[in-house]
Order: sequence, then C-alpha cells, then structure tokens
Amino acid sequence: MPFLIALRDPLLRVAFLCILLMGPAVASIGPFQSVIGIERLGMSNAAYAVVVTLGALFSVVASVVIGIVIDQTQRYRGILLVCITIGIAAGVIMGAWPSLPSFLLVHLLLFPVAATTFTQYFTLAAVAADRNPEMDKDVGLSLVRAGFAGTFALSPPLWGIALARGVDLLTVYWVLALVNCAVFAVVYLLWPKDALSSEDGGSGLTFREALQEVTGLAVLLRLGLITAVTSANGLYNILLGLLVVTTLGGQEADIGWFAGGIALVELPVMLGSAFLLRRFSRVHVIFAGALIYAASLCAIGFMPSVEAAMWLILPFGIGAGITLSVPVGYIQGLVEHRPGAGSSLISLSHFGGTLVASGLFALGAESFGYSGVAVMGAILSLLAAVFLVMVERNRPPVR
Repeated sequence: MPFLIALRDPLLRVAFLCILLMGPAVASIGPFQSVIGIERLGMSNAAYAVVVTLGALFSVVASVVIGIVIDQTQRYRGILLVCITIGIAAGVIMGAWPSLPSFLLVHLLLFPVAATTFTQYFTLAAVAADRNPEMDKDVGLSLVRAGFAGTFALSPPLWGIALARGVDLLTVYWVLALVNCAVFAVVYLLWPKDALSSEDGGSGLTFREALQEVTGLAVLLRLGLITAVTSANGLYNILLGLLVVTTLGGQEADIGWFAGGIALVELPVMLGSAFLLRRFSRVHVIFAGALIYAASLCAIGFMPSVEAAMWLILPFGIGAGITLSVPVGYIQGLVEHRPGAGSSLISLSHFGGTLVASGLFALGAESFGYSGVAVMGAILSLLAAVFLVMVERNRPPVR
C-alpha cells in the first residue's frame, strides 16, 4: 500500500503525527475566536475584522520569510521547535491572562508565527519524498492534508458537547497549549537523527534572490489562478450557514450536519486523489474538482429545501477534497527544489482566496443575494481553472 510505504518514512511520520494533533488545536480556536474577541472582550465588529485581516497578513509574511530561511539554513527541526514553542506561549498567555491586550498580542503576533508550522509540515512531507525513492510525493502530501482535515472535523462537535456541559470557553486556549506541548514532544523525541541537518547545505540563494524567485511573474500568475480556484471554498464557508437558515428553511443544527457530511466525503477523496495523479496531470484533476465544486455551489442556493440540499453533500465533498489537496503539490512545484519557499506559497494562496471570497461577498450580497454570490464565485473559480489549463498547455511548467 502506498500510504503504508509513506508512513514507514520516519520524517513523513513526524509530519503526519504533528498535523494530526494540529487539527484539534486549530479547531479549538477557529470557531470560537470571534465570540471570544467580540462577546467576551468587547471588541467591535470592525475592530475584530481588522485584527483578523492583519493577523492573516502577518502570517503570510512570516510563512514566506521562514520558508526562505529554512531553505537557506536547512534547520528544519530547530525552526519548527521555535514556532511550536511560540504556539505554547500564546495559549498560556490567553488562558492565564484573558484580556484585550493579550488577545491582540496573541492573535496579531504569536498565532500568525505559530501557524507557519502548518506549511512546515508540508515542507517535511516534500523533503521526505525527495529523499525516499520508494515514496510517491503526492501520496505523502495527500496523507498529511487528509490527516489535518480528519482531526479538524472531529473537534468542533466535541467542543460543543463540552461547552454545553458548562466548560468555560477560554479553556480552548489551555487545550491549544497542551496540544502544542504534545507536538513539541513528537518533534523533539521522534525526529530521525540522520534525516536532515544544517550540514546538508542550503539553497545557495541570498534572501533577496529567494524572494525574487517566489515572486516571479510566472509563479505569481499560476498562484493567482490557483487562488481564484480555491476561493470558492472560502465563499462556501461564508455562505453555507446563511443559505441554510435564510434560503433553504433549515435550522442551525443543519449547518453542522451539512458541513460534517462534506468533511467525511473529503477524507477518502483527498487520499484517492494521489492515485488520480498517476494517470492525469495536476491541472486537469484540479479542473475536474473545480467543475464539480462550482456546479454544487451554483446549485445549493436554488434547492427547494434543506433536505434537498443534502443531496449535494457528495459532489461538494468530492470537489472540496480535490481542490483542497491537489493544489498543494502544484503550488510546491512552482518553486522546484525549494520546499520551504514552495510550501510558504500555500499560506499566500489561502490568504488570497479568503480575500477574494470576502470581496465577492461584500460586493454582491446586497445586489444579487446569497444565491447570486454563490453563482459569481462558482463562475470565477471555473474560469480560473480553465485559464490554468490553458497556461500549462501553452507554456512549460515552472521549474
């Protein structure tokens, strides 16, 4: 089995175990962050939006800088441990001193740096595949991506049960700190001694040269198209609850069932996409995923009821599983042999997709309604996928 072969690699195993733990850590904060900032600490909606945007922007900058430094120094383990430690400190600060200054420090500075570990695990998976001829790179990347999605999906319902039984909401930060301690232990204790070291030699590029490499026109063009493709998922996250409650006549509980069902479908699709890539190119698989996802996004706003919309869980999950996993390997390939910088572009794509989705929602919600915005996002995503295929057909891939 290709997945068992991948897990036999000690470096890939470390990345997989870490991202399994990272799923519940991220899921402990993400769904409740706005409630804590606005309801508990008294932030205005506008101020909270600024904090989220600035934090995401700083996380992108930190990810690119750290990715370049990793390529230059080859200090994978040391840099990863520092970032994990910052995550532990962030959880302890908010758990012990829950206040507006602590919230700003944690969410504007500390969390954005700690969040770079997400792309670092993909870096480790790529490096493991490059050094292990038995491992299929797409299998390793799919395994890591699916591991995060699986544990992330399981965590919010568990928190819902805990909070319903009287657990204080700020406990999420202590759980985050404890999970990061477990991740630190995995990296510190299980890191293969002969896997990577600073003596292996760096990229040989100066920081400016490395930055120019990742911001080249050919790279940015392809990254922009991938960003537009995946923005459909960001728009889905914004629209799902609104469509279910206001258009489809459903209840808040239906949102959880719909999202949970899609997550269950995503997992096997993410794992299976690695086998599709043995027969088809990445851009053609991405196009197929974008087509399925766009059709689902168009259709959901015109379903007669929430029960009818539940039939869209299968195509939504298939499209999401492809568009959330296959672009990871494509993005890394934009800067070949620079796994740190290549993986940092994943953060840039995610941030760009969020901005595109937010922009579409802000511009179209009042004029075209939620269903109209869904159609706009689907068309944009599908057009970007078409252009991506054309670009790769007419121009050689970036290497």
